[in-house]
Amino acid sequence: MNTLRILSPLCLIPIVLGNLCAQDPGEPVLERYVLGAGQNTDGVAAAVGDKFFGGGTARAAITFFDAARRFNPDDHSGSLILFVGRHVRPDEITFALLCSGVEVRGFDSEGTLVFSKDLPGFTFGDSQGGRYTKVIRSIPLSVATLNVTFRGNYE
Repeated sequence: MNTLRILSPLCLIPIVLGNLCAQDPGEPVLERYVLGAGQNTDGVAAAVGDKFFGGGTARAAITFFDAARRFNPDDHSGSLILFVGRHVRPDEITFALLCSGVEVRGFDSEGTLVFSKDLPGFTFGDSQGGRYTKVIRSIPLSVATLNVTFRGNYE
């Protein structure tokens, strides 16, 4: 059992590297997160927290969980919550956070794309705080890896 837990992240490396090569080089990547669950996401919960979203002043939290109580890997009961927030003190000067879009891609254990969703971007102005929250439901539980890519930059 421990051997499978150690080897499953190694199996995902070709998937992640293949996706990195296929991206459009003209649009900058602000931040990329990869959530891996192994063979499928039935009954799984995973979360990532980032104190320095995009190397800047915002924070991010990415959470995935199976919303169903019953175990059925054929369900579409996965939910993904995306949160990016920034608090700016009144005397603080910060660059604008410009996110042009969010890409969510789900791959099964063989590396086949089984879920794809493109979301609109968001902007936190110069020296302005803000919050961005999106909930994506009905993600198939055959997903073994979720890639979340935020495109944009700080200006």
